[in-house]
Amino acid sequence: MVSQVSNISATGNSNTQRVAKKVLDMQDFIQLFITQLQYQDPMNPIENNEMAIQLALFNQVDQLFKINETLDTLVSMAKSLDLAYVSNLVGKRVKIESNIGRVENGEFLGGEFTLEEPVNYLEIVIRDSKGSLIDKLQLSGLQAGTYKIDWDATDKNGNKVSDGNYTFSIVIPYENTTQTITPTMIAEVTGAKLGDNIQIVVNDNYTVDMENIKELIRGE
Repeated sequence: MVSQVSNISATGNSNTQRVAKKVLDMQDFIQLFITQLQYQDPMNPIENNEMAIQLALFNQVDQLFKINETLDTLVSMAKSLDLAYVSNLVGKRVKIESNIGRVENGEFLGGEFTLEEPVNYLEIVIRDSKGSLIDKLQLSGLQAGTYKIDWDATDKNGNKVSDGNYTFSIVIPYENTTQTITPTMIAEVTGAKLGDNIQIVVNDNYTVDMENIKELIRGE
């Protein structure tokens, strides 16, 4: 019985496979160097200059490992700073490039658009979250410049709209085509999504990159 157990153990060891490391660390390089010294030809040993070169290379590898560790630390610190910044943004209002406007407490938070050249006529088409037409603002004789979106948060019949998000399409009609301008809207920061790139959540359910923030307005 003892010999059978011994055979089973030996068989189990023979089937064990060594998993190769995908990344070598400094200890691995030192072990390689020591192994090279142990198995060198005693009749033809490594010359002093060759050993010095290898030691210099090992020193460079060690420095690279330390640089990588420092970079990892800096990345972690940067993420921590981003998290602190985003935490301070929650509850505040910002200007972002978006066609989504917000109505809260019966008031439109605000928005604006910029014209690079004079425009004879344009329309601001406002729709609710279901795509239904809410209102249409018509403007004419505009010069190049920045204009505020003057909407009183009412529908085309003059009734107050519900609080929520609304889509604004700024359309400039031409003879054979149309041009659409993306406005800058005032939005409220309500949260954040964490990952490789930290994103902020505005108006409850819209996600934007931090670089899209044009201006910080105020807190609640």
